[in-house]
Amino acid sequence: MLSKTIEKYLQLFKDSSTPSESSLLLKEMNKEFETSPPLVSEVIQELEEYASNPDYPVASFIMMAAWSNLSKDYTPILCQILNDENNNGLHESVIELLDVLRDERAIPALSKALTYRWSYDEWLNVPRKSLLALAEIGTPEAKIIIESAAQSPEELISEDANLILDNW
Repeated sequence: MLSKTIEKYLQLFKDSSTPSESSLLLKEMNKEFETSPPLVSEVIQELEEYASNPDYPVASFIMMAAWSNLSKDYTPILCQILNDENNNGLHESVIELLDVLRDERAIPALSKALTYRWSYDEWLNVPRKSLLALAEIGTPEAKIIIESAAQSPEELISEDANLILDNW
């Protein structure tokens, strides 16, 4: 069912002619996901498809579907996506989901994401969001990683880590 919904909206988006029309379609799709959330297994299947094909054209739709039916069952595939530094199209969205899921199994992938640096991410959003997600998980292991990040020579990272630790 999820794949049919995604196919339907992909075609509608392709046929839309204005940004306002696309915005309305996005709201409609979101409402459809809220009214009839996809099965967790369907979301996982679509995430696996994205993980094997980073050019998968409906990645953002899959993330919307995941938000409509949150499950810690997504953690392994989300971590697989996050662990692939070259497959970075969804990293921020993946981290935001992991932040909400607060699953300890995500700690290694979030820790690795603290090391990511891309020219287009001048504000270090991926590493900084990873710090926040680790803080939400809140385990002693997560705290040790944040303490280490507080020693980073990169000011944005160390400042965020120290702010988190100040509020621990």
